[in-house]
Amino acid sequence: PTSRFALDIVLQLDDILRFSLIQHAGTGRDMDNSQQQFFPENDRHNSTIVDVKNMPKVDLHVHLEGTITPDMVQKLANKNGIDVPYKLFDERTTNFQWINDDNTPAGALRGFLQAYDLATSVLRGAADYEMITYDFLVRCAKEGCIYAEIIISPDHGKMAGLSYSEMVAAVASGYERARCETGIEARFISTFVRQFGIDAALAVARDIHANPHPLVTGLGLAGDENFGTFQDFKPAFDIAGLKSISVHAGEAAGSESIRAARDFLGVRRFGHMLQAAYDGDLLQEQLALNAIPEICVSSNMALRIFSSLTDHPFRKFVDLGLKVVLGSDDPSFFRTSIGKEYEIAHSEFGLSVTQLFRITCNAIEEAFLDDETRSQLMATAISRFV
Repeated sequence: PTSRFALDIVLQLDDILRFSLIQHAGTGRDMDNSQQQFFPENDRHNSTIVDVKNMPKVDLHVHLEGTITPDMVQKLANKNGIDVPYKLFDERTTNFQWINDDNTPAGALRGFLQAYDLATSVLRGAADYEMITYDFLVRCAKEGCIYAEIIISPDHGKMAGLSYSEMVAAVASGYERARCETGIEARFISTFVRQFGIDAALAVARDIHANPHPLVTGLGLAGDENFGTFQDFKPAFDIAGLKSISVHAGEAAGSESIRAARDFLGVRRFGHMLQAAYDGDLLQEQLALNAIPEICVSSNMALRIFSSLTDHPFRKFVDLGLKVVLGSDDPSFFRTSIGKEYEIAHSEFGLSVTQLFRITCNAIEEAFLDDETRSQLMATAISRFV
């Protein structure tokens, strides 16, 4: 019921914004030209009273290990008495750098994945995973994020010396601490990493099945999209047993990967789904499915999926009526955050605050959540926006 009420609120947001703007312009005054521009018929407000920075946000696609900042890598390396991996940082900027990048999309992906593994190599034990979870969620909350759905990699946890249950307990502890301090909500998606192979995925699946946790509400498949097929990995999904699934498809691989994910795994949520923009039949199929593309603009640009923002299908997806949501993906590596992704949507793609709030509502509706928490989040989003 709360969710349906929220949808009614969304449909009335134009009137709400217009009322706010009239109040801002001054009671009893005629609007001048600068104020009239706020009321275009196509709902693309050039400016708004509601500050994008302060509006409620949801990050529905973010990898936990990808949130580790360079400062955190150095801090953990010092704590654990190990050296920071060679050339992980750009000495001029202290940002992460990708060593084996040959200026192609494939090279960017290889370089990123190598840097990702090097950065996570400083993690040692449960305290480190608790720390990075807490650190990320607190930073998110400061940007107005009310919910994050965090992708966790049991394979990387194993590399840090943790069993699956120990890793989940650690990230749950970090979440609880951040929630107590900031009010932010979060859930976790346990993910198989394609390039680690089928056997590794099956082992992770058995751990997930044997160690259910109320905060682990979904399954995922990430990594190199060109390694293996969805059919190869389906047994791992079957063993793990969780029904809520979001997989990476249609980013580095073509539109056929989106079809395969949908047909073999029955998913509606897709990490990226970008290549659907270039397959008209698939795009209509995804619209009929009410598919959810998890859009991560900064990630796509950093990995050279597109040469310019004008080539990115984000706006096309929104205008066609796809149920778009936003994510920061691996924010520390792509120099972004969920706040910046909302700002990019507003400043570079022309989305109004009304449309951005629709995206927030989309994410709450499609999050892997229990109904009670979903209703509470929707109420929080409305109260912070209206």
